[in-house]
Amino acid sequence: MGKTSKTLFSLIAIYLFLGLFLGSLSYKFFIDDFISLEEGQNKDNITSFANILNEDLIDLEKITNDYSKWDETYSFIENRNDIFIYDNFRDDAQTLEDLGIDAFLFVDKNDNIVFSTYNKRINLFHINKKNLEKDLLSNLKKIAEVSTLYMFNNKLFYVNKSKILRSDFLGKYRGYILSIKHVDLDYLKQITSSIFDNIILENIEMIKTAPDISLALKHLKKVKAYVNIDDTNIANKIELFDYKNQYLTTFITSNRNAIILQGKRTIKVFNFIGAIILLIVFIVIFQKQKLIIEQNELLNEKVTKRTKQLTRAYRSLKVKNKELYKLAHTDFLTSIRNRANFFENSIRLLKKSNNENKKFAVLMIDIDYFKKINDTYGHDTGDKVLIEFCNIVNEIIQKDMIFGRLGGEEFAITIFNQQESNVYELSEKIRDKCATTLIKVKDTDIKFTISMGVVFKEDKKESIDEILHKADELLYTAKESGRNRVVRAV
Repeated sequence: MGKTSKTLFSLIAIYLFLGLFLGSLSYKFFIDDFISLEEGQNKDNITSFANILNEDLIDLEKITNDYSKWDETYSFIENRNDIFIYDNFRDDAQTLEDLGIDAFLFVDKNDNIVFSTYNKRINLFHINKKNLEKDLLSNLKKIAEVSTLYMFNNKLFYVNKSKILRSDFLGKYRGYILSIKHVDLDYLKQITSSIFDNIILENIEMIKTAPDISLALKHLKKVKAYVNIDDTNIANKIELFDYKNQYLTTFITSNRNAIILQGKRTIKVFNFIGAIILLIVFIVIFQKQKLIIEQNELLNEKVTKRTKQLTRAYRSLKVKNKELYKLAHTDFLTSIRNRANFFENSIRLLKKSNNENKKFAVLMIDIDYFKKINDTYGHDTGDKVLIEFCNIVNEIIQKDMIFGRLGGEEFAITIFNQQESNVYELSEKIRDKCATTLIKVKDTDIKFTISMGVVFKEDKKESIDEILHKADELLYTAKESGRNRVVRAV
């Protein structure tokens, strides 16, 4: 009973610790994801809001271009044709209302207003039209065409300025059309109600610190946003700038932290369910522990015995695998790479050469008069020559060079990222070492020589077989030229 009580207290302590630890860990792990999602959603909301303003500027630009690139407008500004005004902008024409803008200003090349017309709604803004016109002409005097946001009397407007040209764009421009549209905050609230709970426009001092979000759109070249996220709300200060990157005004938006709040509720439910599951698990563990201990002791004996058997089997298998690998990849006589191993690694080295744009060379080697050595001294001597030759090459080449036996007395080396002079020097060193090496056979010292063809890859399309074929042709040239020599590509 004492052991059972001790076990119970231990399990309770472990349960409480795990519950608190896993609860804290899950909260930390998941809440960061929810905050990231909230930040990402908020950034998308700010981008959508800036795009709405930018699209309004684009629409105003299109409307203004329709009139500024109209032959009747061109004729009016040139000839002061009042019929054009009567047809389009008489008091009962409702043109500006239909277009959804607040003012058109027709200006000649000397910045004199030829004609201006205002939507009746402009009177609601309580602004002096003459002062507005004077301020606009002064601020936009040095620029021919522009779409921008504009502040006047603490009110925000969309403004577009476009050259008056003929519809075929031939001839000189005659003046400008300035179009003005008030930024309707109530309309903005309506169309952004799905992304922001509230929007207000405040002319506050520009923030000097680095923004959390920066945007650059077609006409809104510079938008800065400063984000503040607390436990329940997100507040954004979105600063707007004109075409000269001068600060205009700030939109302040607010939202509830819907994702974070929902995430916290989800985490609480998750932790509650996890705690119940953990409790059930611990109860089952407590009830079954005695049986588990007995079974574990028996199982441990079996596992220990079986582990020893498996360990012995594993060691035996490891030895066999090494032997099989050696048989599959190594030439049984010379202990160098066999043909398959050579091609596998040379193809890999060629691909690396192509990917890194590095040099790749192949040395084809054949032992001169090898058949004569076998016929004269016997195959045992021929085997000694092959082995001695491989020992010489392995002493000279570097570890990253691929050396293999292709068959009989034919060998090849592939070399990666070495200068031609180094390769030629290495090939001559191998040839010279072979020619000066004596092999003792009974009471006789015999010599052997080699012939070699050396070629470098010329372009990335060449396969290893094609390069080897070129090297093989040079090898036969070396044999036909008297043997004991290295022939390389010219």
